[in-house]
Parts: sequence; structure tokens; C-alpha cells
Amino acid sequence: MKKASKISLSTRDSWTGLFFVMPFIIGFLIFFFRPMLQSLKFVFSDVTVELSGYHTKFAGLKNLNYIFKENVDYTTDLISGVTELFWKVPIIVISALFFAIILNQKFRGRIVVRAIFFLPVIISSGIILTLIQGDAAAGSVMSGNVAAGGQTIQSDTLKQVLINSGLSSDTISGIMILVNNLFNLMWKTGIQMTIFLAGIQGIPVSLYEASSIEGATAWESFWKITIPMLSPMILLNIIYTIIDNFTDSQNAVMLQVINNSQAVKYGWASAMSWVYSLVIGATILIVLLIFRKMNALASDQY
Repeated sequence: MKKASKISLSTRDSWTGLFFVMPFIIGFLIFFFRPMLQSLKFVFSDVTVELSGYHTKFAGLKNLNYIFKENVDYTTDLISGVTELFWKVPIIVISALFFAIILNQKFRGRIVVRAIFFLPVIISSGIILTLIQGDAAAGSVMSGNVAAGGQTIQSDTLKQVLINSGLSSDTISGIMILVNNLFNLMWKTGIQMTIFLAGIQGIPVSLYEASSIEGATAWESFWKITIPMLSPMILLNIIYTIIDNFTDSQNAVMLQVINNSQAVKYGWASAMSWVYSLVIGATILIVLLIFRKMNALASDQY
């Protein structure tokens, strides 16, 4: 009798991972694959909508020429969206890691505190966020304003302090942009914080005990144990944050896509969407290459 072939652990893990992502794969093939191909066709077509459905006529690069040459806002919004990632992503990821470390500590009522920190994720997925943003006072606070005397006014105290300190106008402008967006940035840390928290709880306590016996400080343990062990979660959170910011409905490029779709200008909307998708893909690829290079350098050091 032939012995049953043994399945390796890596193969078993691969099949387990495939099993968990199978609902997404099936949903993508059934609901998204055909519309995606249709939108790609729209990029190179003049699209008209009639009672019988969509009618397309090949137009070559007409739609791409429009978004890059005639639409003066698209390229500007695209560049602005990419450059904003350089300060938004680090702030969100670092803040999420900071909150996760705090919430991992043992203190009374930490389950309630964790729920409170995760609450923005639940709120932002429904109608409640729309109501908050529609409220004058709440919207003012979310954009960095303060309410005083029954009116919402922009607080310029910090700006005046920065001016008096002698900083350059560009530096002051950058700091004010950061301060005015701080609420929205903290609002986006829920998912990343949860991923970090799960990663931290998965680090063996014995590693910290061994490092403590060897005389390592908490700061040294953080950089030598916590950060290396969390590197997969850091990469995951960076990619998630990049996609989350790119696909935010309030993103300038996304607003252009939505507005053109609502105006039945599907050729322009599809061209914007596909170029945007390529930019997102290129950004993620660059991040993956950087992390791969960093991991290679770290491996050489050890």
C-alpha cells in the first residue's frame, strides 16, 4: 500500500488562506470582473446611454487627452493626493501603533476604552458620519475650527505663536495643515490600531523576559523586539492606509469621478478611475519594494 502523501505546513497554510479569501474571489468574479472590463472599454470609447442600454463608439485616446490636457484640475488633484500620503500615512500608522501599545496595557475598564477607540470605524461606515459632517459645529471642529460665542471661528493663536518663533512660511503652513486635519487623521486609526493590537498580543512574552534579564531597557526592547515582530502588520497597515486615503469619497479625484459618473460622462469617469487605479498600484508596489529592501538590509545586519 502506498503511504498517503503528507501535506507540508506551508501548503496547508496556503490553502487555509485561500479558503478565507475565497468569498472575496467569488464575489469579485460574479459582481466586479465584468463591470471592470466594461469600464476599461469605456476609457477608449464615446459612451451614450439610451433606453436599450449603453452604446459605445471607439474614440481612441480622446478621454485620456481630456483628463490630462483639457481638465486642468485632474492632474493637480492627482499629484496633491499622492504628496499628501507622505505625511498622512506616517501620522495615522504611528498614532495607531501608539494607541495599540497603550490599550495593550492592563488597566481597569480597558475593554470599554478599546470599544471607544474603535467607535469611529463603526460611525464612519454609516449615516451618522454624514449627520456629524452636516452639523455646523461638529463639522467646524473636524476641520480644525473652534466654536466661540455661538459662532465658529478659526483659531489663529497657534499660527501667531509659530510666526513669532521665526519659522518660515512654508513650515508654518505645513504645521497648520497638520493641525487642521488632526481630528480626521485620528478618526482613521481604528482598523490599524486593532491590527497592531492583535500583533502585539501575538508576540511571546518570553522574548521581553529574556531581553529584560539581559539588561535591555523598555526602549531597546521596543526597537529590537516589538518593531521587528510587527513588521508584517506595519506593512499591512501602510497599504491599507494608502488605499483608504486614495479611495476616500471626499478625495478630490474621487469627487471628480463621482461627479462625472452622475453627469453620465462615463468615458471621462472611467479614464480618471483607471489612471487613478494605476497610480494606486504603482504606489503600493513602491512601498512593497522599499519594505523588501529594508528587510534584506535588516537580515544582513543580523
